[in-house]
Amino acid sequence: MAATARALAPRYLPPRHSEVAPAAHRPKLWVCAYFPDLALTAAGLDSRLACALQETVKGRPSLYAVSPPARLAGVERGMTPAAALALCPGLQIQNRDPQLEHIALDLLADAALDFSPWVSRDLPQALLLEVSSCLRLFGGAESLSEQLRQTLAGIGHRAHLALAPSPAAAEMLARLNLEVVVAQPAKLRSLLGPLPLAAAGFDAKLSQRLARTGVQTLADVWRLPRDGLARRYGPELLGRLDALAGHDSRLPKQFHRPPRFAAGRELPAELDKLDHFFPAVEQLLEQLAEFLRRRDAAVQAVELRLLHYRRPATPVELSLRHASRDPLHCARLLREKLERTPLPAPVLAVKLFSEAVVPFQPRSFSLFDDEAREQDWQSALEQLQSRLGHQALQYPTAAAEHRPERAGVLGLESAAEQAELPPRPLWLLSSPKPMNSAELHFAQDRERIASGWWDGAPVRRDYRIAHDRAGRKLWVFQDLKPNGGWYCHGLFG
Repeated sequence: MAATARALAPRYLPPRHSEVAPAAHRPKLWVCAYFPDLALTAAGLDSRLACALQETVKGRPSLYAVSPPARLAGVERGMTPAAALALCPGLQIQNRDPQLEHIALDLLADAALDFSPWVSRDLPQALLLEVSSCLRLFGGAESLSEQLRQTLAGIGHRAHLALAPSPAAAEMLARLNLEVVVAQPAKLRSLLGPLPLAAAGFDAKLSQRLARTGVQTLADVWRLPRDGLARRYGPELLGRLDALAGHDSRLPKQFHRPPRFAAGRELPAELDKLDHFFPAVEQLLEQLAEFLRRRDAAVQAVELRLLHYRRPATPVELSLRHASRDPLHCARLLREKLERTPLPAPVLAVKLFSEAVVPFQPRSFSLFDDEAREQDWQSALEQLQSRLGHQALQYPTAAAEHRPERAGVLGLESAAEQAELPPRPLWLLSSPKPMNSAELHFAQDRERIASGWWDGAPVRRDYRIAHDRAGRKLWVFQDLKPNGGWYCHGLFG
C-alpha cells in the first residue's frame, strides 16, 4: 500500500525559467552527446543501411546526411542525388524534415535531464550536460557515460560521448568520436594540441589563412603570441581558443522540460459510486491548481484515469474552450462527464495528467457587466459540451463561398473575425422570390456576385438594397442571365 501511494504521489517539476547555474566553486565537467545519425533516425531511416537525406540549397538538390554504408560506397554529403545513385544504385533517399530533427532532439534532451539538471540542446545534432555534481550519484564518469549512452540508445539514437572541463572541448572531441574523459583543465591543451584546425570549429577562411602560414594544429596556434594573433586574425580566434581551453565563463543556454502534471490518489477501498471517489478527484484538481499557480500557467486539457483491479483504466478526457486553472470549474465539468461514463468495475485509484500547459492570461476587468456575461456564456458552452459531447455544439460560420445561399455553414468552432462585407440581411430566403421591380425603391449601391462557374451552378447577379410599398427593407438581385428578372433573396430585421 505504501509503495503504491508513493508511485501515485504528485511529481512536481522545477518552476519554469528556474536557471540554477552549476556551483561556481566546483570544477565543471561537461558531457557532449553527439548524434551522427540524428537526421536519418528522426526521418525513420535505418542508418545501418545505405540511405541518405536530401535538401534543396539555392534551388539545387544535394545530400544533407549520409549513412555509414553509403559513405563506404563513396557517397558524400553535398553530392547531388543523381551522382550518389550512380555510385550506390541501391541508395534510399528521402527529403529532410528539420521539424522531425527538432522533435527528436527535444526527446533526447528530456531524457538527459534524468542525468543532469543542466542540459543544453543549442548545438546542432548534440546535447551538452554539466555533470560535476552528478558523478557520485552515477558511480563516476565512465558509469554515467555508459548509462547515458544506453538511455539514448533506448530512444533509438546512437551517440558519441566525450567528457571535458569546457563545453567547446567536449563538443569537439565528441564530433571527432574521441570518447575520452578529461577532468582537469590543465590537461586540455596537451590533449587537443595535436588535433587539426579543421576540427576546431574555425571559420573556413580563417583556417585557410592560418594554413598558409604553416599552422596546421591547435598546438601550432597556441605557440603564437596572443597579441599578434588578435591583431592579425581578430578577437574571434582568441575567443574560440579560450573556449576550447576552458577559459570562457559563459554557459550554454539551458533546456527546460515542458511543464507536465501527474498525480494520483489511492482509494481506501474499491468504490463504484461517483459521490464516493469524486472527493479524491477534487483533491487532485486542487493540486493541479497549485502546480499551475506556482508557474503562472493554465491548462487547456486534462486527462483523468480511473484504475480498476485487473482491468484497463477508464480514461476521461476534458478539453476546455479557454485555458483555466480554476479547480471548481474543472471539477464541475469533470463531474458532468463522469456522470455519463459507465464504469466497467469499481475504482481502486484515480490519476490526473495534463501536458497542455500554457501561460496564464487573466481576463481583463470591465466597468460594465459584458465581461461577466461573456464568462457565463463560455462556462455554459463548456458545460453543454461536457454533457453532450464536443460534436454536439455547432456554430454558424462563413464558408469561403460568394454565393449567398452557400456561404453560411455550421461548424464545430465559432467563426473568427471575418473581413468586412457589404450589408447582409438577417433572414435569407430558402429560395429567391420573384419581384416586380416597379414596386421597389432602390438604394444607390450595387454589388455584383459572379461565381460557381466551375461546379455547374453558376450565378451572375447584381444585388441591391430596396424598400417595397409596405416599407420592408429587402435584399434583392437582378439575374444577369438572358431574360433574367428581379428576385427577393432576404429581409433585413
